[in-house]
Amino acid sequence: MKFAKLSVVALFSSLLVACANDAEQAKWRPFKDINGEIKEMSFITLTSQQIDKSQQSQPVERYFANLVMSFGEKKTFRRLGEMFPLGRASENYSMATIFLLNDKSLNIYQDENVQALAKAKEFEFYEFGAMRLSHAKFTAKTEICKDFRAKNGVNLLMTTNYYPQNSFTDFYTALIEVNLQSKQAPQEMGYHADFTGNDTKLQAEIKQVEQERGKDIAVANVKEKASLLFNIICKQGA
Repeated sequence: MKFAKLSVVALFSSLLVACANDAEQAKWRPFKDINGEIKEMSFITLTSQQIDKSQQSQPVERYFANLVMSFGEKKTFRRLGEMFPLGRASENYSMATIFLLNDKSLNIYQDENVQALAKAKEFEFYEFGAMRLSHAKFTAKTEICKDFRAKNGVNLLMTTNYYPQNSFTDFYTALIEVNLQSKQAPQEMGYHADFTGNDTKLQAEIKQVEQERGKDIAVANVKEKASLLFNIICKQGA
């Protein structure tokens, strides 16, 4: 697969939340998921040693997202998956992403993983950064890329949570449902905005942004997710 990897240093320094190794110390990011539940997420950086071409041991950082699990008043987490940067290299812009197939995170820079996603009936996608958090589910009747190129299309169910001033309490969620086809633009798009939080000033700001640009932002978000199919997952069979 020949698209450029972007700078992970710049990317992960601008993630939604700071990294922490201890679940009790981590600052968890709340978000509304595609099933309507409020969940929480945090991020962790792990360093391991790898041998380079000169047979020298070099530290390598890997980045993971965690979902909160509560046991009474105690919080722990389960590992969601490993994050990889994805974006437009020419603009030096990227987002941290996770591609999940059968609850296993895949490295999108490996061809066999792209092929597995192309032939799957469904996969999940998470995206983090730029003060937003998205969870999308792509579903096909037969295979993702086969249906994407046919009349069936691929169903996309997605929530994107937007955080003004990087707030950990107040945000709005765009819930989107749409069918994606390679040969035509979506005929209809289901869109609903939901608001979480109690900060009067932030809520006023959030609602004004959503009222003025919410639907346009949602359309742009759908185009971004369609581009995953056009430019990455289904590109090889084009």
